Amino acid sequence: MTQRPGRFDAVLFDWDDTLCGAEPHRFAFAQEVARHFGVEMTLAEIYRAFIRAGDSFAFPGPAFLEKVAVELGIDPDQRASFIHAYRQRETYRRFALFDDVLDMIDDLGARKLRVGVISNNDGVVSSIKLLDVEHRFEIIVGPSTYNVAKPHPEIFRRACDDMGVAPHRTVYVGDSYDNDVVGARSAGMTPVLVDRFGINLDGHDAEHRVETLNALAELLDTVMV
Repeated sequence: MTQRPGRFDAVLFDWDDTLCGAEPHRFAFAQEVARHFGVEMTLAEIYRAFIRAGDSFAFPGPAFLEKVAVELGIDPDQRASFIHAYRQRETYRRFALFDDVLDMIDDLGARKLRVGVISNNDGVVSSIKLLDVEHRFEIIVGPSTYNVAKPHPEIFRRACDDMGVAPHRTVYVGDSYDNDVVGARSAGMTPVLVDRFGINLDGHDAEHRVETLNALAELLDTVMV
């Protein structure tokens, strides 16, 4: 592997809630639907309920949403109605890149850092093509690429192998502590937790946390030189 000067050769990203956002957001929508069923929770509490349920970015099936309803404390007699109400989001959900994404990718290119995506969304390749940004990533990895998903370290290591970069010289940026920080760290990468919605303020041991990708540039300039 050819190494460039400096500490890192590549920056890999999660996709959903890191580079690409959905409107309405799943946590905010679940919060609103749960409120109609008499359950009040913060976004951080909603997030933790999704994590306990196993989390899912793809079109959520009834089994996953049943777990979400349980974790949210929805009355058993109302869970079917909750699932039906939540799935209405699929009829008008729209995806878009966050405003800071393209500038960040350009900045990484200027730094001669290579860029890729590792996602647990099986539709990540289609989503990236739909937004016409596939040419900006050297590698796009989903669960079916290697038949393994985050947080298993193999998906991170094999992506690095395919790019020809060493894990210890690679930064991984994602919004999930459990999938992204824990997984990337176990593979020997340097993880950065991006917390766009303020749901990971505490209760984790992530060494690097940013709220936007604009802050990632500053992190690369200072802490991670």
